[in-house]
Amino acid sequence: MKKHALICNLMYKLDSYEARSDMMGLLKYMQYRNDRDKHIPQDDGFERWYDRGLGNNYRVIGNRLMYLAGDRANADEVLVRMMVVSPHPDLIAELPEWRRARAVKEISECMVEQYFEAQDLPVLEYSFVIHDPETEDGTPRLHSHILLPATVPDMEGRRHYDLRRQQMPVFHEVRDRVITDFTVGFFGVERAKEIDLDLLTDKEKEAKKVAEPQPEIVENEIAPEPEENLLDRWFGPGR
Repeated sequence: MKKHALICNLMYKLDSYEARSDMMGLLKYMQYRNDRDKHIPQDDGFERWYDRGLGNNYRVIGNRLMYLAGDRANADEVLVRMMVVSPHPDLIAELPEWRRARAVKEISECMVEQYFEAQDLPVLEYSFVIHDPETEDGTPRLHSHILLPATVPDMEGRRHYDLRRQQMPVFHEVRDRVITDFTVGFFGVERAKEIDLDLLTDKEKEAKKVAEPQPEIVENEIAPEPEENLLDRWFGPGR
């Protein structure tokens, strides 16, 4: 399950007047909806953001992001970066229901903090919200939306950072380490190996291959579903 054990979809928006207006609408949507069809009442005092320095309300977060986007260190003129963190539905289904949202919270925090530490960068301010959209078949689709500013704090103010193609190998290493550590930490080594076969040693993989009945060879086998289709199914086409 390693390849899709944890999906981390990265997005960004360049700064502009239109982008700022759109961002406020998006943040409000994140705060008051789980998906396109399920509305959460806008009660006073109801906040669902996990505040790690960026804010606990869509207005505060949006204003803070716009303020930080104006810093001279923002070399790429990025308004906001967003990371969508989604553990595989099969992994979430293995957890007791009361533990699932907490798991996504812990995984989201580890992804942000360990990535920036791996890049030898200060951990920046961020906020995130967890969505739990309902599906017809009851499949868990828990995921988080993590909002990140375009710069990190520095001794002299702010500092530019990159999230480009050349940073992706480190990002993917962190992603795999985070989900592996969580799986082993929660389930224990032996159960984790049953869930994620990539945790098996080469010797264990060979023994498992011998013990299990081998599938018949089928001509014209259907190719694995592309990752972008998996994302569409998990998050919905309007993600």
